[in-house]
Amino acid sequence: MNNISLIILASGFSRRFVSNKLLYEFHGKKLIEYAFDKASAFLDVIVVTQYEKIKEMAESLGYHVVMNDHPEYGQGHSIALGVGACQNNACILMVADMPYLKLDTLKEMVSIQDGKHIVICEYNGILCNPMLLPKRYYGRAKQLCNDKGAKQIIGDDTYLTVSLSEEEFMDIDEKTEWLQFLSGKISETGYEYYLSLIHI
Repeated sequence: MNNISLIILASGFSRRFVSNKLLYEFHGKKLIEYAFDKASAFLDVIVVTQYEKIKEMAESLGYHVVMNDHPEYGQGHSIALGVGACQNNACILMVADMPYLKLDTLKEMVSIQDGKHIVICEYNGILCNPMLLPKRYYGRAKQLCNDKGAKQIIGDDTYLTVSLSEEEFMDIDEKTEWLQFLSGKISETGYEYYLSLIHI
C-alpha cells in the first residue's frame, strides 16, 4: 500500500474508560499494539496522540508522530492534524481502539478506492471507522475542530462502502466492558451498548 498513508488516531481521553485504555493489556498485547500491527503493512504511518508513551512506541517502529497539544478540541482536531501531515494522495483514518479490525478490511478499502470517492466502513447500515480519504477531501478534513468525527467530511457526496463483521465493529470504551470482553462473558445487552458507542 505504497501510495496511501495510514493515520492512527490515538489522542482520546478515554473518559468512559477512566484511564488511557490504549496502554492496557488485551489478550497479551497493549491495545495500541493491535493498531501498530496493522500499520506495518503501510509505508507511511502517521500517529496522532497526546501521550508520550504512545509517541515513544510509535517512533521506535519508525512511524511519524504528530503530537496533539489540544486533545480537548475533539477527534476532528486529531483528524485535521493527521491529514495536515499527510503527503500521499490518499489516507486511511483509523481509530486505535478496534482490536478486531482486520488488515484484510483495510486492503479491501484500498482495492476499491478510485481517487474520487471516500471509502467508508459500515455495519448493518451504520457508517463507522475506518475511512479512506482521497486527496480532494483533505481541505475539508483540515478544517475540522470538534468531536463529531470523520463522517462530517462526506457531506452530501456519494461514497463507497466496505462491510465490517460484527466482531470488527466493536471498540472498547468502558473498563467493565473490557473485563467482560477479556472473560468472554459480554452479554447481548453489553454488546448493544458497544454498538451505541461506535461513532465517526
